[in-house]
Amino acid sequence: MKRSAVLLPVSIVLVFGALSLFLLSSCAMPPMSSSGLFGDRVGLIRLEGVISAGSGSQGLMYSGGVSSDHIVEVVNQAIDDKGIKALVVRINSPGGSAAASQEIYNVFKKFSDTGRPVVVSMADVAASGGYYVAAPADVIYANPATLTGSIGVIMQFLNYEGLFKLIGLSDVTITSGEYKDIGSPFRPMTESEERLLQEMLDDVHRQFKDAVKSGRGFTDDEINAIAEGMIYTGEQAYNNGLVDELGGLENAIAEAGRLSGLGEKPVVDELGKVGLLDQLLKNLGGVQHNGGIADTINPFKSTDNLFYRLWSVVLLDPRLLGDNAGLNF
Repeated sequence: MKRSAVLLPVSIVLVFGALSLFLLSSCAMPPMSSSGLFGDRVGLIRLEGVISAGSGSQGLMYSGGVSSDHIVEVVNQAIDDKGIKALVVRINSPGGSAAASQEIYNVFKKFSDTGRPVVVSMADVAASGGYYVAAPADVIYANPATLTGSIGVIMQFLNYEGLFKLIGLSDVTITSGEYKDIGSPFRPMTESEERLLQEMLDDVHRQFKDAVKSGRGFTDDEINAIAEGMIYTGEQAYNNGLVDELGGLENAIAEAGRLSGLGEKPVVDELGKVGLLDQLLKNLGGVQHNGGIADTINPFKSTDNLFYRLWSVVLLDPRLLGDNAGLNF
């Protein structure tokens, strides 16, 4: 009994001593990232799937699309972390929301404006909005067979008039303005409506071209020649100046290391990745990641599908997307 009485206070002292040493050593160490890494390193961000606005975590392996809110938050954290000496952005996206693509473009440019390099690595596809977000990069890598480009804007509408006549249904719509029901699927579009929408698309297309022109250093004639919605292979994009080098992710990481002075094999910190425990807790709690309705209903979602790679740059009727309706890259 006496021996136990002596051991208890000794054990308490040892535990508190160990905790004190841990806290002191933690204070002496450089700030640690959420991934547990610290010191000088290259940050890696993956953009996988359709780009959409809104919040929500990326989920395991960044499945479920690209949330602009999430990417902006992660890059801003990287900007504040002085240990992140360069940023590698791995893109496998056919595009998506125009506004969300602009938000991601702006935050990548913000990182670049700190004087730290941004290097892009294109995977299967980095087209339309997937190219837009790459435009501020210092160096863009693509594989020879990557699909990229598609510098344009799209808005599509369906017309159900014939179907409604066939099944004997009619539509009654009451509006307070001439253009309030623009794009209605129950009547033909008027010339003035089509002209209004075309002017809007042309304005956003100009914004897209200006962003690429600024990032890539093109003249007006050069950007106009390659920015009419054409899709290019990585090799074609290399020849027309849309990408700088042919190569994969490993090449992009080595380039980021060289540009940041960390050497060709830098420590890589994968940023913004949700841990397994967090994901399991979210799933158990019934919280589902919202990667955007377009991503949910896209029948060609798999990046192994050739139709996805070629045609998912053409998104569905915006009115089917609910709150995500709007202009799409």
